[in-house]
Amino acid sequence: MKKIGLGIKIGLLLLITVVLQLPISLIKNIVAERQDNQTQVTQQLSKNVGGEQLILVQPYQNTAKGAVLKEYILPTELQFTSDLPTTTLKRGIYTLEKFTSANAVQGSFNTSAIAQLSKNGKILGTPYLSMAVKEASGLEAKTVKINGTNLSLDAGSLLESMSSGRHAKLGELDLTNQTSVNFAFEFKLNGSTKIAYLPLGEHSTLQLKSNWASPKFTGEQLPVSRDINAQGFSANWESNQPNATIKQAIINAESEKNPESIQAMSNAAFSTELLQTVDQYQLTERTVKYSILLIGMTFLTFFLFEVLRDLRVHPIQYALVGVALSIFYLLLLALSEKVGFNWAYAIASTACVGQITFYVSHVLHSVKRGAGFGALLSAIYLAIFGLLQAEEMALLIGSVSLFIVMSAIMIATRRLNWYALTDVNDNP
Repeated sequence: MKKIGLGIKIGLLLLITVVLQLPISLIKNIVAERQDNQTQVTQQLSKNVGGEQLILVQPYQNTAKGAVLKEYILPTELQFTSDLPTTTLKRGIYTLEKFTSANAVQGSFNTSAIAQLSKNGKILGTPYLSMAVKEASGLEAKTVKINGTNLSLDAGSLLESMSSGRHAKLGELDLTNQTSVNFAFEFKLNGSTKIAYLPLGEHSTLQLKSNWASPKFTGEQLPVSRDINAQGFSANWESNQPNATIKQAIINAESEKNPESIQAMSNAAFSTELLQTVDQYQLTERTVKYSILLIGMTFLTFFLFEVLRDLRVHPIQYALVGVALSIFYLLLLALSEKVGFNWAYAIASTACVGQITFYVSHVLHSVKRGAGFGALLSAIYLAIFGLLQAEEMALLIGSVSLFIVMSAIMIATRRLNWYALTDVNDNP
């Protein structure tokens, strides 16, 4: 049988490598489809909780114009303390992290402005304390303590621009005869992905803690202190600013029934996003990107066994090994949805190494050579796994690893007579 020339052999191996990108691209499409499904489930289940507001409202009548108006009073002091434990929701194979925030709120209002209303208008109706939230999913708030007296919190905020929330009618509390109102209450709120608190007070603070280990703090006002570790995070915000601008935005939103006026203040909120950690689809997608490296290094190892040991390996045998390497990615995707990425990678790579080692032992006519090939293939899988885990150092680690591999190849082939390999003869 005529021996294939070295140039033709290399050309065939390059062609096989290119052709193998077809099943790899199909697997990439499957990964992308699963990622899209995960995103859709996340959007369906997620709730962004933001824009928590606390306002004291006093209706009154302007005697000069005859119009019935409302005086909006924002807190002078506003303190939030929030605990944000997270749990996992599942829909089929897809998951989403959800939180139930437990919040304690206290502060005070300066009500001296209401005393001035009697000079230019007539006090009407009962003043009420309004708490508004953007999304009222699972909102629990029963009572509020006003100047030491417990009052019930009823459904709805009684605000036009943001109706979700709670309100407490202050009953016989005469705000024209006192200059301050103290308040304290607790509430729970469900959500996911993001939570935000508006610093409506002239002095506002927030103490937030959670068991979520990958937060992202957004908005114009970032925490003054933070602590993030594997067990979760804690962060503290503080804001000292006049609230006249915010009050005017609320007045505009209420008079025009325009929620965008309040939404425009969201950048000033104490905001935290619960970033999704890298899931199995993202890790699988990144693994597939290394497919050309895996196939190329495997073929190169196979080829070096062939030329250094004077063996003959048919291009079809290369192709079979390449297909087995491609199936690894499909196994990885399927298993990662059941047992997580790390275990899936260990199982799929072990199965593929075992399968290829068994096959190569016969191709190379030696169990010892097959075991050596399997060891090298295992090292490649371990190197790729290391690159996936060290994302920030991946380029450096990959570059150094390739340099070491090329150095090893050059050392191993430094005395090889490549011209002799290009001779085509009839020897078996």
